[in-house]
Amino acid sequence: GFDAKDKARKPDEYAMMMSMFKKEDVYRVVADLKLMGNASMQVIYSKDKSRIVRVEHFPVETLRATKADEDGTVEKYAYSSDWLKVRNNTELDFIPAFGCGGKNELIEILYIKPYKSGFFYYSPVDYQGCLPYCEMEGEISNYHINNIRNGFSPSFLINFNNGVPDERTQSTIERQITQKYGGTSNAGRAIIAFNDDKEQAATIDAVQLSDADKQYQFIADESMRKIMLGHRITSPMLLGIKDNSGLGNNAEELKTASLLFEDTVINPFRILLLDSFERVMAYNGASLDMYFESL
Repeated sequence: GFDAKDKARKPDEYAMMMSMFKKEDVYRVVADLKLMGNASMQVIYSKDKSRIVRVEHFPVETLRATKADEDGTVEKYAYSSDWLKVRNNTELDFIPAFGCGGKNELIEILYIKPYKSGFFYYSPVDYQGCLPYCEMEGEISNYHINNIRNGFSPSFLINFNNGVPDERTQSTIERQITQKYGGTSNAGRAIIAFNDDKEQAATIDAVQLSDADKQYQFIADESMRKIMLGHRITSPMLLGIKDNSGLGNNAEELKTASLLFEDTVINPFRILLLDSFERVMAYNGASLDMYFESL
């Protein structure tokens, strides 16, 4: 839904805009900005660098900013398709930042990121506050899946009845048992012990968690609520979740929540992107009243 309000008055500039910003590139830039908090575009110039020919999406995870100069300007970005393989002796490709390349530099990087206090080179994702609850939700799912696969076995208290070893041995045994049976991936796993006789056998006592169903339900509900809060969802109904806290009929609540979400959450992203697109259009001496259509 990327368009311009004054396209009828400026058909040539509108045609320039549509040829420069392809729909699939804009879509990918939007996806990167939301998912990773940052986005980047590859600005491609004509051979004489008199105008910008087109702008393409550039995977932001492949870029790393170089050290800023004395004025706080990042003049170029290092590129690698896989930063896990980069070592000290790895030769990297460098791409100049938008407006910082020389006359012979026909490709530059337009880096897009919102301003966040305390961050300079990169910006964190807007949903950073709910990341622990996303991890918690994943651990809950992992626990229940493995508990079902392993037969719903409860937690246990293990007593070794063949004497008390030294502290170092105790720590080693405890660490080995925790590594083997601890964590959500080992929920419900069977415990196997080898003993010389019954008198020296380890005793295993089941530890029942009181009100386990209520505790699991609370954690699941709290995770869902905090994840929605982290994404600034104005009403669960936007995600198809009905609760009993709404006022009036469902249609009115959904409409109000949708308008509020668009104004407070979506529009700041739109403004950030449009400001960047206007910088590109300005290089070609064009000016359009660009906007994103609303659903």
